[in-house]
Amino acid sequence: MSANVHKTLDEARRGERSVLAEAGAKEILQSFGIAVPRGCVVTDIDSVPAELSAPFVLKAVSATLIHKSDAGGVRVGLQRDELPGAATSMREGLARAGHALDGFLVEELAPAGVEVVVGAVRTAGVGWVVMVGLGGVFVEILQDVAFGVTPLSPAQIRDMLAELRGLPVLQGARGKAPADLDALVGLIARLTGSGGVLDAMPADITEIDLNPVIVSPSGAVAVDARFIVQKDNDASEPVPHGDPVPAREMPFEHLFSPQTIAVLGASGQGTNGGNLFIRNLIDYGFAGTIVPIHPSAESIEGIPAVVSLGEIDGVVDYAYVALPAAKVATALAAGAGRVRFAQVVSSGFAETAEGVDLQRALVDTMRSVGTRIIGPNCLGTHSSSGRLTFVPEAPSEQGRVAVISQSGGLSVDILRLGESRGLAFHSVTSIGNGSDVKAVELLEYLLDTPETTVVGLYLESLAAARDVLDLLVHRECSKPIVLLAGGRTADGSRAAMSHTGALSGNHRLWPALARQAGVELVDSLDEFINVLLAMDIADRSIATESFDAVLFGNGGGASVLAADALERNGLNTPTLPEPAIERLNGLGLPPGNGLLNPIDVPAGSLAVNRGGIAEDILRTILEFSSPAIVISHFNVGIIQRNLAETHGDVTGTLIEAIARARDSAARPCHHFLVLKTDGKPDTESQIRGYAKRALALRMPVFPELEDAATAARALLRHQAKVASRMSRSPQRSFEHA
Repeated sequence: MSANVHKTLDEARRGERSVLAEAGAKEILQSFGIAVPRGCVVTDIDSVPAELSAPFVLKAVSATLIHKSDAGGVRVGLQRDELPGAATSMREGLARAGHALDGFLVEELAPAGVEVVVGAVRTAGVGWVVMVGLGGVFVEILQDVAFGVTPLSPAQIRDMLAELRGLPVLQGARGKAPADLDALVGLIARLTGSGGVLDAMPADITEIDLNPVIVSPSGAVAVDARFIVQKDNDASEPVPHGDPVPAREMPFEHLFSPQTIAVLGASGQGTNGGNLFIRNLIDYGFAGTIVPIHPSAESIEGIPAVVSLGEIDGVVDYAYVALPAAKVATALAAGAGRVRFAQVVSSGFAETAEGVDLQRALVDTMRSVGTRIIGPNCLGTHSSSGRLTFVPEAPSEQGRVAVISQSGGLSVDILRLGESRGLAFHSVTSIGNGSDVKAVELLEYLLDTPETTVVGLYLESLAAARDVLDLLVHRECSKPIVLLAGGRTADGSRAAMSHTGALSGNHRLWPALARQAGVELVDSLDEFINVLLAMDIADRSIATESFDAVLFGNGGGASVLAADALERNGLNTPTLPEPAIERLNGLGLPPGNGLLNPIDVPAGSLAVNRGGIAEDILRTILEFSSPAIVISHFNVGIIQRNLAETHGDVTGTLIEAIARARDSAARPCHHFLVLKTDGKPDTESQIRGYAKRALALRMPVFPELEDAATAARALLRHQAKVASRMSRSPQRSFEHA
């Protein structure tokens, strides 16, 4: 950077400016290959060089002037002979408003085009957050913007542009010439890419707005640039900690399959959380050694106790610590060199201001002796294969779904709700404050272990999500990762001196991080469970080339609503080919069916062949079309009350018929099942039984059509990402939008 730029930075640091002088800012941009208008700064308006060509833009230069346009400090489209009069008028008007001018910036007028805002703001725990949006009403009122996190590749920038509702304006709406999107992508890449402008900025440059960037059919030019200087900027984590120890130095197999467990904090006389943990281990069938630690009790829960960790022979794979916060470090230090993992469920650490130093000291002490801390302020770890759990009556089935959660209470909800919906867990790990063992470390291990096929994350920290992004952008990952994020409201927005800073609330940053990391972001616990179930049960080896769906079920209104739900989630319900419709009409169904797609068949039609007609219908559909997914939906209450007495187990036959049609199809696709209730207790009990039968046939079951639609979107989108990762065409993002 030039001496002039360093001078203006120094002036800003001394308090003379809070915004880098525009000419200096543009000099920075130009040094990185970003196009800016030709121009110069003058104190004498008559000294504008002859090589600059009209029409001109005249801008006031003042240490006190931030919003030049709003204050009357910008005039556009001036001829050379109009400059003196415009300068005099501008100086006088700004003087009345209290602004003393240092001079004028005179620039050539950029070519006409579409105005775009490109900006960046430093965000604690995340780094540079980048915003792009169309200028004017699109940003000011509609807030039609997209966000990303640096460094950004050209492909990621195109993904951001594809999110803009105003993208057709850039593409040439209403017969206008399309703007040069390649030039815009290149400009943003030079600002935000690895080695770009943002990488070169000192820490006290905290916000940047290029507003506007004019994108014409022949290029992209940054016609205004605002670099915000903030003294004493600190974008670090609120709780400092050292670099995490690589997972390979402490294999997580010992966490999920421990042989020896020590329990610190159980009572020798009453019942507390430590006692309940021991009981849960015993009830769950833990086959290893349990060692209660207590200063005076001879036994706890019928198991011999020892005074301290220092008296244990051999290695403790896992220590469960439920002591007062101030006693934790000393108690664990007694086991120096013996304890691999310590899960500190105690609170009173960095979740409160008073406990920050206590947490830092705990982590430092344990790292010095080779013990990894999970937590503190958490509930525990559940491992189905290791028979390790922190909940009573824990789910017993060993599965392939692993969950990492920053919330302890939500971990319990995930286990309970997931089990009720048919999820089989590999593990659920509550990490609380994440003082030492990070979510990203556990994620890396779970992605590498063959025992897991799906990973769920509940995160409340944007910094933790940034860690996940940094991991995933550097590795190939075919396992689906589902993210439920806490703190996604607009309350994260802050007062700022740039459009980017003002609009960059958490509700925008979570989707940006998820998009770049390639993970599926969900909005609720129910959706989290639904998507995990779909990812776990569905056969992801099935190649899908579209987002086309076929709806098959009873209830005309339900079918219409289902089609609406699919459309909201980006799926299509195309009309079946004519040969398929002709074949369906020839099946001899009773009257009253809709056979175009959705396939709406009343209960009387479902009763044909006691439900076996479903196989004929679906075989026909799959012979003449190639949907990505078939969603079959049935009102179990109506079927059971109207047909069970005369036709037997129609619902069960329907499920088996769907499975046979699926398995015999020459062109396989996904099959989801929606079993709806009428709210009566006996119906809901029947649905639970049918759901188990369907899950045994590897068919995901959902309670509502909207649930199936959101899960289908996530599954198909994940498969599209995996399929296109190595062969993706950049233009495809625009076409899909």
